[in-house]
Amino acid sequence: MNRFKAIGSALLFVPALALVSTQARAEFKCGTPQTPFDRAACEKAAEGPDALRQYVQRMQPIANLYFFDYVSEAQAVAWAQNDAKRPAGKAAVQTATVLQAAPGA
Repeated sequence: MNRFKAIGSALLFVPALALVSTQARAEFKCGTPQTPFDRAACEKAAEGPDALRQYVQRMQPIANLYFFDYVSEAQAVAWAQNDAKRPAGKAAVQTATVLQAAPGA
């Protein structure tokens, strides 16, 4: 019985290694967009990462879109460089003062 367990576990282990060793890579769909959703996502990707992110999130209930399917490596590098150039300032903090006209009322 132990020999069968060893053989069975080995047979399960080999396909698992094949799945782990493959790289997950997004398919770039803007080369030849197939659907209207793909065409619109490619237009949003040309506008910038924020526009693409908003479009993908808005379309999530309707179509299964993946952000990185519409980003080429050149776009990703350009967006990363733009992020690096953007100054990182502190967020503006607004405080509110509560004035009570009639305390205890």
